[in-house]
Amino acid sequence: MLRKIKHLERVLRCKTTLIIISFVFFVLLAIYGFVKKEPAFRYNNNTEFINSLNKCIDHINRSLPYHQQIPTKLIQTQAALESNYGRSRFAIEGNNLMGIYQFKNLHTGMTPAKNPNASFRVAKFNSKCGSVRYYVELLNTKDYYLAFRNERRYQMENNVNDVYRYFNKFGKYSTNPEYPFLLTRTQKELVLLGF
Repeated sequence: MLRKIKHLERVLRCKTTLIIISFVFFVLLAIYGFVKKEPAFRYNNNTEFINSLNKCIDHINRSLPYHQQIPTKLIQTQAALESNYGRSRFAIEGNNLMGIYQFKNLHTGMTPAKNPNASFRVAKFNSKCGSVRYYVELLNTKDYYLAFRNERRYQMENNVNDVYRYFNKFGKYSTNPEYPFLLTRTQKELVLLGF
């Protein structure tokens, strides 16, 4: 009987060791997936800009649960509008594709050229894909975007895929009252480009 107990103890130690090794392996695999190098962001025209953006979106979505993903067409539309397809000063100098402002640590942001005394700065990012990741985080966490999240949930639950329905939920994203119209116009440009 004592022999059987000692044998069971050895088996359990082996199984425990295997479980620990497996756990460490999967943790390392998960970490690798999250820190995997983001895709290059190279473009010379509007189509190449959107194609690079799509690679970035795919990269970000691999680390997000489905219900936290932002519709690709919405990201495309806002990035194209906010950065003029990656040609704006903020996109080129600050990697900011989404027109994201900052109101704290103003010394780290970019001063708007037409408003050097503004109480805000335009945020700078280490990479263009980093600005998109931050945008996704804003939409998923800030109270300003609750209407967007409610619309996203509605569309997911009802199997609807209508990017135009989101545009009116972004009145607080911009100080321009024409922003929903500008998003609609930009989305139509993207459709003409084949996106």
